[in-house]
Amino acid sequence: MNTAKAETGSSGRLVSIDQLRAYAIFGMVIVNATHIFLDPVRPTLAGSPWEEYFGLLLHQLSHHKTGFTFADSIAPLFVFVVGMAMRLSWLKRTARAHDPWAVRRSMAKRFSLLVLIAFAIYPGWLWDALMDIGLAGLLAIMLIDKRPGVRTAAAFAFVAAFQCIHGLTSYGEWSIHGRFSLSDPEYRPLLVRLLPFSEELFRVRLNGGPLGPLSWVMMLLFGANAYDLLAAGNHRKFVGACVVWGIGLCSLALLLQMEWPGVKAAWPLSARTMAAPFPLLASGLCYLQLLGFHLLCDRRGVLIPTFAAVALNPLVIYIAQHLILDVAGRFKPQRLSLAEGVAGLALFWAFFASAAWVMQKKRIYVRL
Repeated sequence: MNTAKAETGSSGRLVSIDQLRAYAIFGMVIVNATHIFLDPVRPTLAGSPWEEYFGLLLHQLSHHKTGFTFADSIAPLFVFVVGMAMRLSWLKRTARAHDPWAVRRSMAKRFSLLVLIAFAIYPGWLWDALMDIGLAGLLAIMLIDKRPGVRTAAAFAFVAAFQCIHGLTSYGEWSIHGRFSLSDPEYRPLLVRLLPFSEELFRVRLNGGPLGPLSWVMMLLFGANAYDLLAAGNHRKFVGACVVWGIGLCSLALLLQMEWPGVKAAWPLSARTMAAPFPLLASGLCYLQLLGFHLLCDRRGVLIPTFAAVALNPLVIYIAQHLILDVAGRFKPQRLSLAEGVAGLALFWAFFASAAWVMQKKRIYVRL
């Protein structure tokens, strides 16, 4: 296999990574916009033969306190792709600069800026995608140059540490029930009381809360490992590794989720808590999705329309759609037909895809 031709586009970029990144952004836009364009369709379909099927669609496009839906697979995939890009950036920049610590400092600034942006655009619910990416990136900086085995061990160690905190301290009670003690609603651990801005930090239970990045970093580190596998150009080894890691991590997640009589209770499979089953299942699915895009894009040369341009400015599109939806939510229609809802969702995506295409033509690339 000719790696340079089969796995990269004309610009030298790995095609499947770009397409996967754009798919993650597409998923975020669709999931976030569902409440504007598809929720108002439900009253229209009430009592019709399509009501049940439409309800299943909305279920998959929504986040829930328990369980795993399509919506829950999107943010982990984006973190996974960030890990791939982080590894690529490390290799390119250290090859040019020959100063690893300068590259680490630069990466620390970029991820710290993401954290600051998250503080600005997530008022009242800090623990959303950009915050988790920024903090997970900071955790991974000292590991990005290590061997895949070291990164794998670190990924499991981070998740194990979070699971111990979640299962053995009152943090788990807060994560699941919204308070640190079921018997005393006013109880707050001393460490929490001593933290600056503790009210803001623990106001909303989302994506594991303040310690959630300990789980999110697993997807980022596995993304770095996946990049090494893909860039090596050994198709058979890459496919085999994706299948083994994909199925293996998913199986381990389901095993840990179950109750072990006499050993442990069932652990929640939920993005809200980020207990061990979720990052394991999400990471396994990331490997399988990457494999699908590799076979589709790198091997067969199939490119999804609009994705090439979107992949070049993902941060701009993510922030823009978030801000627009925040305003549009105040004017949400009460009732839409199915055609109107689908058309509105399609036009909403087309707007951002067109903006990305214009930015590409004008060579405007906003990166951190």
